[in-house]
Amino acid sequence: MKQITKAHIPHSNRSDKVLVDHLKDFFNVPYEEASIVICVGDRPEIHEVAVKAFLENKYLIHYYAGVTMDYLAGFDDYLRHCITIMSSEQWVENKRCARVVKKLCKLINKKSNIKIVGSNHLLDVELDYSKVPEEPYNLVLYNSCTKIKEIFIGPNPDQSYANLPQEQLLGLIKKCNKFLSNSSAIVYEAPFLIKKNQIIHLGKRNRGRKL
Repeated sequence: MKQITKAHIPHSNRSDKVLVDHLKDFFNVPYEEASIVICVGDRPEIHEVAVKAFLENKYLIHYYAGVTMDYLAGFDDYLRHCITIMSSEQWVENKRCARVVKKLCKLINKKSNIKIVGSNHLLDVELDYSKVPEEPYNLVLYNSCTKIKEIFIGPNPDQSYANLPQEQLLGLIKKCNKFLSNSSAIVYEAPFLIKKNQIIHLGKRNRGRKL
């Protein structure tokens, strides 16, 4: 590892960008110039980069390896473990995730290379209250779990956003009465911003997931 000096971190979400901000003084070069590729999480676009790096025999590091729930709710759960299997090194957030990676690698007779590095979700956090309404509100954030089309029927929402910057989302979580979600934000960010009785888990997506 000491001889490898160039690394690439593909961007997919805020976790990737935070990691780049903290490591940019050391390395972050275009993919073609990199001998290390650090893949964060489990999104399909990240999986594509991981496959490419694996086939090109680059040194692949998987950050947030070993995250698991009681129920495999969506494609992200499967893609996450596929990236781990291909990786040369596995960065995990806690001992629980380390045990998962060790078992996964053992199943395919692969030697694990685990580093417990913690989580970067709450590094450089900023709260933007510009989207917070004056009246009390409940916040609902739902992530689709599968390819199956999902149809929602109900009264018109008071406000609806296709996407929001992380800072505005955190501001909405901080000021809400109730936060109803199946997003990982309900595990990582919400417990530090609001009380436990304000958090309502939707569905099975994060069942058994622990920080």
